[in-house]
Amino acid sequence: MKINRWIVVLLGVVALATSVAALCRACDRRVVESECSEVYRRYKDRDDLSVAFVKDYRIGDSITVDVTTISAPDSASWEQLLREMNMNEIIIRKLSNMRQKGIRGFHMYYCEKNHPDIRVIPDEKTDCSFVVSSPADRALYVFDIEHEEQSQAIIYEKIKTIIYKKQN
Repeated sequence: MKINRWIVVLLGVVALATSVAALCRACDRRVVESECSEVYRRYKDRDDLSVAFVKDYRIGDSITVDVTTISAPDSASWEQLLREMNMNEIIIRKLSNMRQKGIRGFHMYYCEKNHPDIRVIPDEKTDCSFVVSSPADRALYVFDIEHEEQSQAIIYEKIKTIIYKKQN
């Protein structure tokens, strides 16, 4: 009986160690800077912005895209960022008013790949990114897409996460 108890304990310890190792491996998704987007590398050193890059961000069940997030800590930095993206002053005012009134929404557009400041009309020949700006989060999300269907999934996902997000 004593031997069986030790076998069970030993098997439990081995199973626990294996589970912990598998969990650590699954959670360790660091990306080296050379794999990050050009947009991330361009904005990462700015003190007035917070920049993050997520490789293979999952949208829905079967779509993954790389995304760079650029966030501003205050209204002045946010408006400056929007101007750097060549947004029209009317749109900047509209987005600022939405934030002030607590209206959750977003603005979106297609841009040249790695250039969120240069808008394009997507077609089969154009290599582009899809940008979503969220005034509630004071954030720009630059999605590296391969085809327009991905942008439709992103729109659906952002409607769920930005517009219907519960306010704290």
